[in-house]
Amino acid sequence: MKETKPKISVVICAYNAADCIQGIFDSLKRQTFTDFEIVVANDGSTDKTADIARANGSNVIDMKHEGLSAARNVGINNSRADIIAIIDADCYAEENWVEEIYNSILSGEVVVTGNTKIPKSTFLGDCISGLGYPGGGHLGFHNMWPIDVDGYTNHIAGGNCGFRKNEILKLGAFNKDLTITADDVYLSIKVLKKGLKIKYNPNIIMYHRPRKDLQSFLKWHYSRGKGSYLFKQKVGSFGDFYKLRIWSTKNMIKKYWRSPKIFLMIALLFLSFLTQKVGYLNESMKTNKYEERP
Repeated sequence: MKETKPKISVVICAYNAADCIQGIFDSLKRQTFTDFEIVVANDGSTDKTADIARANGSNVIDMKHEGLSAARNVGINNSRADIIAIIDADCYAEENWVEEIYNSILSGEVVVTGNTKIPKSTFLGDCISGLGYPGGGHLGFHNMWPIDVDGYTNHIAGGNCGFRKNEILKLGAFNKDLTITADDVYLSIKVLKKGLKIKYNPNIIMYHRPRKDLQSFLKWHYSRGKGSYLFKQKVGSFGDFYKLRIWSTKNMIKKYWRSPKIFLMIALLFLSFLTQKVGYLNESMKTNKYEERP
């Protein structure tokens, strides 16, 4: 008997996520739309991630550790549905998350992205979330990336998006050379250059756990700096991205200028800039040293 193909494939990329991945499975069990499969790209985890995923009925694809972009592509390529939905392992989805993605694509959209919410935590954690990452955080997607009057944007939030599989595969999907960050930004550029549109649907809601300590915040931005170097090798110039960050920073100040959080947020913004610069320079030196080897 021929196996029925699901209407959506939910792709989860996971690396040593045993401490958090059960949350996404629990939220997927509560979905209003149920005709979907779950594909977990296990990016070389050394903990119980794969065991937990299999225990929850997922199709687990084991791979060597290659980074988020490669894992996303492995998940996409091993999915059976024509529509793909992507969510991160350390998140959980609103009950209508799959349904909203499916209906958006069914209405004629090719690529859709959604609204990331971060639960309130500590004062420091809320200040970090207020900077707008990931996916807009407490600042809001609309204050991080422009949305036109018809609801279209120029950015795909890589951990909260959906698309037609064949169209994304034609573009080469995610670039596996961008192993650290900005793979979603680069895919966004390719989508727009192809003449396709990215629809922002605020009802595609997923929740990301907050970052609550300074150490993890700095480590994260150091990684973003390293990723920025790799990203610049692909795009050549950061001109437009600097303009975008100036715009989003103005929106942050406008939203929080009366809040006691604003002073810490500005300090965190400054720290993030310095930390990213250190990561950028270190990745640059490492890459150049490697290329200079005989």
